[in-house]
Parts: sequence; structure tokens; C-alpha cells
Amino acid sequence: MSKDIKKYIREKYQNKTLYFDEYMDESLYSEFGFFNTEIVRSSKEGDFLTSPEVSKYFGAFIANFINKTNPQGDVLEIGAGTGSLAKQIDELISQKLYLIETSLMALNKLKEENFEVEKNPEKLSNKNIDLIYMNELLDNIPCSIAINKDEKWYEKTINTEEEFKYELSDIREENLEWIKKYNFHPIDNVELEIQYNSEKFLDRVINIFEPNYILIFDYGYKYEDRHKKPYPSLLRTYKSHHLSTDPLMEPGGTDITYDVNFSFLKSYFEKKNFEVELTYQYKFLDNYGYDEIYKKLKNNFQITSGVDQLKIKSDLVGLEAIHNERGLGGFYTLIAKKI
Repeated sequence: MSKDIKKYIREKYQNKTLYFDEYMDESLYSEFGFFNTEIVRSSKEGDFLTSPEVSKYFGAFIANFINKTNPQGDVLEIGAGTGSLAKQIDELISQKLYLIETSLMALNKLKEENFEVEKNPEKLSNKNIDLIYMNELLDNIPCSIAINKDEKWYEKTINTEEEFKYELSDIREENLEWIKKYNFHPIDNVELEIQYNSEKFLDRVINIFEPNYILIFDYGYKYEDRHKKPYPSLLRTYKSHHLSTDPLMEPGGTDITYDVNFSFLKSYFEKKNFEVELTYQYKFLDNYGYDEIYKKLKNNFQITSGVDQLKIKSDLVGLEAIHNERGLGGFYTLIAKKI
């Protein structure tokens, strides 16, 4: 895999240098990319688990949110993966649920399960989508990397001439404008993950569907707290459910991801005339039925025995995991409502 993708990249980028977002895009989504294999990555057999794989009740909280919000159109999940979240939600809401999934393997499996799913959002442009949700999606949209030296911004690039290695190049104008637009001042010895591609993706989705509600879950941070993180870079890779190597060490063989900048997202949606609530996942769960579900399981646990009790115990452990503020419960949740 790694040898093939290196050859592919060298042939495609004959100038021998590519920006980090280009490298990340090729490593994840090209024909040799991490997500274009026969493995559905967000599974026990894959490389990472998200909240709906950890707890079968995660979708119930989103369904409660949807039912309370009562959108006047249908619902769209972007980045459906295994379909585990969609299955949890679909039977609990009255709206039609549509899915977007770019991985061909995952997309075909979702079609086999009779979901209405497309690879590109344009294919659903004739649908009346009023609410969109996405879980751990934006951290996989390729980002650029900015580094400030001597009061000047540069971009991290990859020299592919021999062994892949990092270099610094002049920053592209659109990325410099992104930094200025969102007023991100440099922090000493800290890289800035530029989410310009996420902005373009969100623009695309909003322009197609004009939704009134957007719900986003992801790991991330607020830029005002960036100095509290003891890492110069928020990039990392995952493989087989463990942190893996530097992104250049195994192109196409690891999940490349990063902490999402929720200060950018909040400002972005406010500029789009949305009212934004930024909270944590555990607080979102509390607001949409966590105590009720947890107490019911606890009561059932006390009055059962044997295998049934073990199953309930497993459900309780999963619920606690997605609620734990030191783990999945500490992920950010953004709720945007059109004004």
C-alpha cells in the first residue's frame, strides 16, 4: 500500500512538492487511500470507534433532539460510515432520513441495507432537507498547516523527491485570508490547522440544502484555549484502534486526523446567520434523555440475572463511555439554528 501510494503521488505531483491538505487528501481518499479499502474503518474490525459503535443509545439522543426540534423537512446524515448511527435514529423519527458516504465499500453496504445514500450531496439536491447532522466528520476533511516564523505565516509542505519530508513554503493567499478572516493570532511554537477546506465543504452543503438546523459532534478545542494543549501540532494518526506514526511514515495506511477548531465553526455559522450553541457531548446527552435511559437500564439490571444482566451491564458501560467528560463525552457539540 505505502509503496504504491508513494509512486502514485510522485507521478501526480511532478513538481515534487505538495501542500499538507493535498497530501492528506491523497492519503485518505485517493484510489490508494485509507478510506478506499474493503475495510469499514469505524468498526471493531477497523481502526477506530465513534460514539454510535460504543453505545447503541447514542442515536436515541439525536432522535430526541430531532423530535424536539421538529424540522419541517427531512434529515440528512453526512459521513454515515457503517450506518450504525443511522440505524439507531431512523426508527425513532418520523422524517425521511438520507445519508451521504464517500467510502465506496461503506456506501455499497448502506445501499444493501436499503438506505437512500449517495456519495455526493448534489445527488440529493432535490430533497427537502431541513436538518443535517454529522458525527466525527470534520476532523477528516483535509486541513492545511500554518506555521508562524518571525511574524510571517508559512505553510507546511511535503517534499516527495526521495523520502517524504516536511518543508516550509510561502502560504497560499486563500489560507492567509482564512487566518485573517477568523482573527487567529499566532501562538509561539504552535502550528495552526487551517480548516479552509471545511469551510468550502460547509458552504457547499448549506448552498445545496439551505437547512434550518445543523448538529455537529467532534473532538476539538476553542482557539482561546489552544495554549493549554501541550502539543505543537494537533495532527495525529490512528491504526487498529491505537495512536500511530507521523502522517508521512505510512501514507494510505493510517487515519490522519486533527482537533477541530470550534472557534472557527462558531464564527462561521454566525456569519451565515445561524444562532449557535456550543456545548459538550455529555451535556447534550443530559439535555436529551440520558438520565431517563440510564436509570431505566439500572433498574432492569437489578431485576435481571444471567446473560440478560450481562447484556444490560454492557449497555451501561457503553452509555457511561459516551457520557464520560474525560473521553467521548468531552467532545464538542455544535447546534446551529437559522435565524
